[in-house]
Amino acid sequence: MSITPQAERLSALLRQHGVGDPPVSGVAAWCAFKAYGREVFGAPDVGLLFQVGTYDFTGAPLFYFDPVCQFEVADSDGEHDHFEQLHCEMTCQADDLLNGIEASLWSFDYPSADAFFASVESLPAFQAAIQQAGYSVSVRHEAV
Repeated sequence: MSITPQAERLSALLRQHGVGDPPVSGVAAWCAFKAYGREVFGAPDVGLLFQVGTYDFTGAPLFYFDPVCQFEVADSDGEHDHFEQLHCEMTCQADDLLNGIEASLWSFDYPSADAFFASVESLPAFQAAIQQAGYSVSVRHEAV
């Protein structure tokens, strides 16, 4: 998929927060995602998702710290067609602190982006994930 305006905006915010080549600070990348989330929160058919866990998607287990923005896409009649997700995917080697940590939380039940972010930041899984400094980061926009 070609780079989308959403991915370009998130990438620009990552750069503004000092996120570049690995190793990436989880704190800096999270701050950039929060800035993006505040911009899009409350738009129709947009949700934010926080998800972390260790998965073997590439042939080797990695820890994923993956804040996501999901957009509903309508067809020409205004009916649901599909969802697209913009990932701010951070990965690192799973260590003893991160092994076994899993969490996911959607923003749909929160009145504001900041209320959602506060709830995320109170999770023990978030507290463990944010402490890591050796992440690689990629921005992906995909249809799901």
